[in-house]
Amino acid sequence: MKHIYKLAFIFLLAQPIMAQTPIIFQPGPGLNNGTDEGGANGGKDVFIGDADNITHGTESAFVTSPVSNCNNTTWISLLKFDVSSLPSVVDSVVMVLHHTNPSAYCYSNCIADFYFGIVTQPWDETTVSYSNPPTISSTPFYSLLNHNWDDSLKVKEYNITQVYRDWRDGTVPNHGFEIYSTTVGCNNACVYVCGYSSDDTTNGGAYRPYLKVYTATSGIHTPNAELLGVQCYPNPANDMFTLEFTISEMQKIIVELTDVTGRVVSTSEYAMTAGTNKIPIAIKAVDAGLYYYHLKTNSGEVSGKLIKQ
Repeated sequence: MKHIYKLAFIFLLAQPIMAQTPIIFQPGPGLNNGTDEGGANGGKDVFIGDADNITHGTESAFVTSPVSNCNNTTWISLLKFDVSSLPSVVDSVVMVLHHTNPSAYCYSNCIADFYFGIVTQPWDETTVSYSNPPTISSTPFYSLLNHNWDDSLKVKEYNITQVYRDWRDGTVPNHGFEIYSTTVGCNNACVYVCGYSSDDTTNGGAYRPYLKVYTATSGIHTPNAELLGVQCYPNPANDMFTLEFTISEMQKIIVELTDVTGRVVSTSEYAMTAGTNKIPIAIKAVDAGLYYYHLKTNSGEVSGKLIKQ
C-alpha cells in the first residue's frame, strides 16, 4: 500500500524546459580491506544474515529479505556513498539501483514492506555481522511498501535529496544506509529486494549503484517538448490545487506527489486530450509542508514544488 504521493508544484513556464545533465557518481569496487568508504574508487556495500552471521562485503550483489520466524534466512543490506566531494547545493539527488530479477516461485512471505534507514554509527564492510549490526534511525527515509515476490524492480531510481543534503552539510553523519524489512513470517522462497553491488563486473561495472546529482542550476526536470505552458495554482494551496498545461496529442498523464524525502504520497492517472488541460488534485488529507509533483507524459516529465498550508 502506498502512503505517499509524488507531487511537485509546477512553476509557470513560458517555454519548454531545457535538457539537463546530472553529475554521475558511481563508486568502483575498492580494496575490500576495511578502508573503503563509498568513494569513487572505494565502493562500500555488504549484506549480512543470520544464516552464517558473516559479512558478504566482496559479493557482486546485495540482498534483503523479510524477517523469518521459522528458519535462518533473514538478510539485510548496508550501502554507503561518500558525498564529501560532490556539490553541497543541489536541486535533487537520485540513487539508481540495478535490481536483479525476482525468484521463479514463492511459497510463503511473498509480500513484504521494505525500507531505507539512515545508519547512525560506523561499520566495516569486512567485519560487520548480523549479530552485531550498526544502529539505524527509528524513522526510514524511503519506503518500498508491499513489494510482491514477482515484482521486477529492474532499474529503479530513488529520490534521496534530503538525506543527501543532511549528509553533505553534516546535519547527519554519513555512515550510509540500511535496506531492511519489518515484515515477519516464514521465509520459504520468499520475496527479496536484491541488486548489483559496487563489486559487480557485469557489463564493465555499469550495473553498480550510483547517484545522479542535479545541481541548483541544472534541476531535476527532464526535456518535454510536448508539454507547454505548465501552471500550478494556487500555490501555496489548502485543500486542492490545479495543474494546467498544453499537450500536442491525446495521451495518458500520470501525476505523482512526493514529500521532501522522496516518499510517494499519491499517484494518479488521467486521460488527456490534445490542447489545454486542467487537472484538479485534492490534497486535503496531506499534511502541511513542502512537496514535489511529477507530471509525466509520453515524451518526458516535468517536476516542481508545491507548498501545502
